Amino acid sequence: MNRLLVVCAACLLAGCSTPAGSESISFLGIPESQQSDKGPVGLINGQPCQVKTVTAVSEVPYRQYAQAKREGRVFTEETHGEYVYYAVKEQRDIRFDNASAWVDVIERFKSRKP
Repeated sequence: MNRLLVVCAACLLAGCSTPAGSESISFLGIPESQQSDKGPVGLINGQPCQVKTVTAVSEVPYRQYAQAKREGRVFTEETHGEYVYYAVKEQRDIRFDNASAWVDVIERFKSRKP
């Protein structure tokens, strides 16, 4: 019983959380390292292809964020610590073997604030 209390106390003192910097930010409801697989599916060169409608987050220089903001292309943004996360939405004509589809693609980025 005493050993169990010692182990519990050690966990509380050491902390049982994830190490700093290892937590994944969820931006637009998707973890930053993941992309969405909810786009249309079609054949490209005879192979099934699913369009990724939301990209994984890419880190870019702050000047790229500032330029997108000036041009009015940023459709949403959030601040998480030292970073501003932002998204740009554009329509793309995806051509499949037997059809094409207009798809809204959301590209996600993060920039370290100056």
